[in-house]
Amino acid sequence: MGRPINKRYFGAVVNASPDGNFTVSVRVTGQSESSSGIMLSQRSTNKFKVDDAAAGNGNEGICTLVDKAPGTLAEGDMILEGFVGGGSVATRIKKIYNRTCRDFSNNRYTWSISDDSTRNVMVLTAL
Repeated sequence: MGRPINKRYFGAVVNASPDGNFTVSVRVTGQSESSSGIMLSQRSTNKFKVDDAAAGNGNEGICTLVDKAPGTLAEGDMILEGFVGGGSVATRIKKIYNRTCRDFSNNRYTWSISDDSTRNVMVLTAL
């Protein structure tokens, strides 16, 4: 799997680490799509245990990273988006490791989490 993501990036936003947490769009099996989901733990480079509520009190399930538009997720799908240099064009992430990630075009990036006052944003830097 490579180096797993540090556990401080997982969990409810109310328990946010100083570094921030990932905000993802998810569709937990048997539920509707949520754009404010959180990652709870990592299963592999592209599978995660998630919760579909930012506070961590929603529905939990295992979801896989996919390259789909928001609003079109099937059950068990999730979208993790990052922004190169903090720009406005989203890049969907295919695999994520402790310090790097890959998009669906196999471009590699380093990543960090930034709070833009409305939600946590994944900022990407090309390698």
